[in-house]
Amino acid sequence: MMTYHRVLNYFKTLSPRTVKALQGASAVILLIAVAWFVDVGNAVTLLRQTDWRWLIPAVLMVQLQIVLSAWRWQITAARLCQVFPLRRAVSEYYLATVANLSLPGGVAGDAARVYRNRQSGVLSVAVHSVVLERLAGQLALFVVSVVGWLMWPLLMQTSVPEFGIRVLAITFGLIVLIGVGILISIKFAPNWIAKAILNFGPAFRSAWWSDRQWLVQGVLSLSIVLTYALVFLFSSYAISAPLPLPAVVSIVPLVLLSMLIPISVGGWGIREAAAAVLWPLAGLSSEAGVATSIIYALISLVACVPGLLLLFKSRAKPM
Repeated sequence: MMTYHRVLNYFKTLSPRTVKALQGASAVILLIAVAWFVDVGNAVTLLRQTDWRWLIPAVLMVQLQIVLSAWRWQITAARLCQVFPLRRAVSEYYLATVANLSLPGGVAGDAARVYRNRQSGVLSVAVHSVVLERLAGQLALFVVSVVGWLMWPLLMQTSVPEFGIRVLAITFGLIVLIGVGILISIKFAPNWIAKAILNFGPAFRSAWWSDRQWLVQGVLSLSIVLTYALVFLFSSYAISAPLPLPAVVSIVPLVLLSMLIPISVGGWGIREAAAAVLWPLAGLSSEAGVATSIIYALISLVACVPGLLLLFKSRAKPM
């Protein structure tokens, strides 16, 4: 226990700049590891042969993805008595997505959403609305992946790869560890964060359970997962290495969930590593997985830029 406290106190002494530097270094190390693991020349060849026509529907799908996600956030916030127009939610979500994809940790945009949309200086409601909105998406990804693996024998007419089951079990274990980490953070986090976590139960019931909100959250979240999967599918078609349907609904969600691990910049490195490991389960090369992941990341980032015009035009102010 003393060792744990020493480690915790050490990380508390690190400055935000140092943490960001460590995350950036982690991204570089992961990308180097991926480059060592795969045939870089083959991956580059796939990227050079990209059929840009597939990127058009992918970019359009990202627009739908952001609008649906912003709508889910607006609905969640409204259930917690935090009201703002859909236009504001969409513009803020564009900004948050760009920040999450380009800054260390992958949560900078969500933190900005919390701060910019606090009400009368109170952060707890804003924290709940953002956390519940993101949590709905991650749970939907996990559920879709589980269903995808269960459907694997039917769709692929082969047994489920043992490695895939192990990865799914590891993912579940990580989710449990995150939950334990949240409980531990109640004791060691700043008071306002601990209070927000302690009040999470009533917020959860109001946003997800009362008045059959689980149905609204479920439909929206599954629709959003579909848009993510389609962007990955279009990216795979762009490099002429299309993903089979079982991979789209089983492997892709796990690759997206890997980006939750806050050790890189915008998921770079960890996402490509996950794709390199998981793509062979679908009969495709690791190089195809890396190339598809890179195309996906670039599409997701570039597709958000036009939406920032909404933010600059409206000049929304904190609530």
